[in-house]
Amino acid sequence: MRAGRIKGTEVILNDYFLLLLGLYFLVGVFPQALLLFTAVAWHEFCHVLAASRRGWQVTGVELFPFGGVARLCRPGGRGFMEDVADEALIALAGPAGSFLLALATSPVFLIIDGVPAWFHFFHQANIILGLFNLWPGLPLDGGRIFRAWQARRAGLYRATLAGVYGGYTLAFLLGAGSIIGFIYRLTDLQGLVLGLFIYYTARQEGETAPYMFWQDFWRQRAKRAIKGEQVPAGKIFWLAADPGLTLARVARFFSPHSFNLVAVVGREGRLEGILTETEIMQTLLEQGNSTIGELLRK
Repeated sequence: MRAGRIKGTEVILNDYFLLLLGLYFLVGVFPQALLLFTAVAWHEFCHVLAASRRGWQVTGVELFPFGGVARLCRPGGRGFMEDVADEALIALAGPAGSFLLALATSPVFLIIDGVPAWFHFFHQANIILGLFNLWPGLPLDGGRIFRAWQARRAGLYRATLAGVYGGYTLAFLLGAGSIIGFIYRLTDLQGLVLGLFIYYTARQEGETAPYMFWQDFWRQRAKRAIKGEQVPAGKIFWLAADPGLTLARVARFFSPHSFNLVAVVGREGRLEGILTETEIMQTLLEQGNSTIGELLRK
């Protein structure tokens, strides 16, 4: 649900978030729901503030029970690999803001005797929100920090998949723990619902990974062209591939700084042929994914 617009930034309340607010209202703890909303909004505001400070444009914010997602536009003329440090800082700002708010409210417990229950809830909500979001799995903040750290070593695509698997792991733990707790009458099934939601959003992150790879590939190519550098400019990057490998898998190893040639090597070690990056990418775009061997036979 669209809640409004603040200085050009659209604020959206996720359906699950609204459902949780409704459940809190039915069980008579609506004030806690408002406090949770405040904690989540503050958490996301810290993301927005950090993004703005780094020169990123914030077009929208969607609030979830465990945090939120800020829809950001990267500064022009930059690739994904150049933005990983910024992404890590922006992601870290949310948990840092939650911990800071919890720390700022801590002296109240020393000054005032008999602190109200709602204040305890607000203080604990910020701590839990910060800790929960540090899990190294997408779509959580910790997953984005983990991806930024891994991207420089393993590449953006592999780092994204690793973050997705981290999200899957958390979803499984939440779901299994919720079911076991429900069987033994220790908890309700909110953890299962949250686990399913995290699994779904992590899967979406995984589906966008190939597009992120190709966008970064072409951005780096365009950046070299703007500088007046020629690609290939005499520089060739060779890859050796088995005929059974798919085109998409081979393309993930292409270098954007060179012209890529793929030597197709059979099981007996014989050279079966050579494919150019143009042939592979054109086939991917026009005919979809197939194997290297199938393209070579065509």
